[in-house]
Amino acid sequence: MIREMLGMGEGILQDLHNDHGEVDDLLDRLADCADGAERGRLFAQLKTKLLPHLQAEQEILYRRLETGQAEASRQFGHEGMSEHQTVEQQLHKMSGLGNMMSDQWTAELKVLQELIEHHVNEEETTGFGCARDEFETDQLEAMSREFQTRKAELMTKVG
Repeated sequence: MIREMLGMGEGILQDLHNDHGEVDDLLDRLADCADGAERGRLFAQLKTKLLPHLQAEQEILYRRLETGQAEASRQFGHEGMSEHQTVEQQLHKMSGLGNMMSDQWTAELKVLQELIEHHVNEEETTGFGCARDEFETDQLEAMSREFQTRKAELMTKVG
């Protein structure tokens, strides 16, 4: 109960919250980076972390929410999938731009940051609430194990 009051989740919700913090840190480091080679390394690290997270989250949580009992859960599942697709498109766009120190690349990084910040804020409020309404704690814990396993599998393909 105290974890919920502090905004912390159980099971997969805690996993997602932890990943969000890591991605936020990487985005901040990318934005502050003044070295092209280091920015390239950080961007590769971001993609290696973010893409498996998005895919595993869709497979393990969002697909279940899309078929949930409550309309709010189904709507959030669909919206989350759409937002993930937008983030993936933005990553792809940035990957093709070339000079990571250019004004254009930096502007696209800002767009990515805003997309992710919006998504995470909605997910950790509305989405987590929907998940708590739809699933029991033991289900969220089981989903955590599935999420971690699937994310690890996907990370070997991205990295």
